[in-house]
Amino acid sequence: MPVPSVSPIHIVKKAWERIAPLQLAERSWDNVGIMMESPVYHSHHRQLLLTIDLTTDVCEEALSLPSCSVVITYHPPIFAGLKSLTLSEPLQASLLRLSAKGISVFSPHTSLDATPKGINTWLVKPFADMITSSEPVTTSATLEGFEGAGMGRIIRLSESLPVNQVVDMVKQHLGLKYVQLASPKDNKPVSSIAVCAGSGASLLKNVDADLLLTGEMQHHEVLAARAKGRHVILCNHSNTERPFLSQVLQPWLKSELDAEKEGEWEVLVSRTDADPLNTV
Repeated sequence: MPVPSVSPIHIVKKAWERIAPLQLAERSWDNVGIMMESPVYHSHHRQLLLTIDLTTDVCEEALSLPSCSVVITYHPPIFAGLKSLTLSEPLQASLLRLSAKGISVFSPHTSLDATPKGINTWLVKPFADMITSSEPVTTSATLEGFEGAGMGRIIRLSESLPVNQVVDMVKQHLGLKYVQLASPKDNKPVSSIAVCAGSGASLLKNVDADLLLTGEMQHHEVLAARAKGRHVILCNHSNTERPFLSQVLQPWLKSELDAEKEGEWEVLVSRTDADPLNTV
C-alpha cells in the first residue's frame, strides 16, 4: 500500500481546495485553514475525524483511534489570538494532546458555508423539487469552478406551503424532534425561504423572504423578523450543520483524498460530537 509522501495535513489541505477553497471564507472575521500542525509525523496514519466542535470528548475519540492524523473541526478552535498554550484550559489542552500524538487540526468554517455545494445549499434540499430560483444572500470571491458561491441562500418556491409543512420537512431533513417557530399574526403561507447555517441573524435581517431558517437568533432579532411578517425557524446552532458531515462531506472528502493517490484514507464522523443543548 502506498504511503503519503507529504504530511497528512497538507494532503488534506490540498484536497480541501477542490471542495471549498479557503478564499471563499469570510476572511474579515473568520479563522480558517490549518489550526495546528503537529511536528510528529506518522506517514502510515491515514484516518481523519470530522466534527463540528473540538470538545474534550472529541479529543478523546481522536486519541483513541489507532491511525488518526487529522481532525477537521468545522468551528475553528482558535479564533482570537492566544497569549499562551497551557493544559489548564480544556480546549488548549486538547490541541496540545492531539499535537503530541501526531494529530493535526484543520478548520474550514465559512468556506464550507459559501461553497456552491456546501451547507447552505444542503439546508434547502428538502425543497429541491419546488425551487424556481436559488441564490446566495451575499456573494463570495469569484473563483473558476465555484460560480454562485456565497453566504446563506434564498430560494423561491413554485407553490406556497403552509408553515407547518415547512416545519415538518425541516425536522425530517435535520433529524430533529423539535424546533422553535415564530410566526407573524397572519400566519401566511411560505413561498420563499432564506437560510443560514449556525447563527444567521445578521446575514438574514434584511432579506426579503417569507421564512428565515437558521440555528439561533437573539430574542429581539426574532421579534424584529416577526414584526416584518416573517416566519422564523430555529434549530439550535450546530443542528443546522452536523448532519451535513455524514450525509455529504464524509463521502465527498473521501473521494477527493483518494484522488490525491497518497495512501488509502478512512474518513470518520465523530460519534461524540453533539449539540450542547437538549430540549428537556
